[in-house]
Amino acid sequence: MTPLIHITENVFKLRKTDRVIGFYLYDKFNESIARIDAVLVDSQSFHSFYLVINLGGFLQVSGKIVVLPVEVCEVEDLGKVKTEWRKESMLEAPAPIDITNLTTLEEELIRDYYALPLQRPFPSKNRRE
Repeated sequence: MTPLIHITENVFKLRKTDRVIGFYLYDKFNESIARIDAVLVDSQSFHSFYLVINLGGFLQVSGKIVVLPVEVCEVEDLGKVKTEWRKESMLEAPAPIDITNLTTLEEELIRDYYALPLQRPFPSKNRRE
């Protein structure tokens, strides 16, 4: 597996469908969960695999960093991403020690928590969707 890099801005190398930094994540009941702070992308193809959100932070007190696989999310409208997962369930998800250096074990634990195959899906050949 190629390493992932942490991107905090919607840079031109990202596919249009992956430019979701700054969007808000909503659950299936249309309740706001959090703002998307970053994405974790393949270091070669810039294909996005994970969204990074912060749950529970308030007044400069950092909350829990949650890594959410893109397979459990869908871009709805400009500025809006939806997931079937509830905020309460995401609080129980495994959290990485260092978000800028996600280990293989941490990635497998996260994927297992969301009932996904342990290996990342193979990125599509078409980079610019």
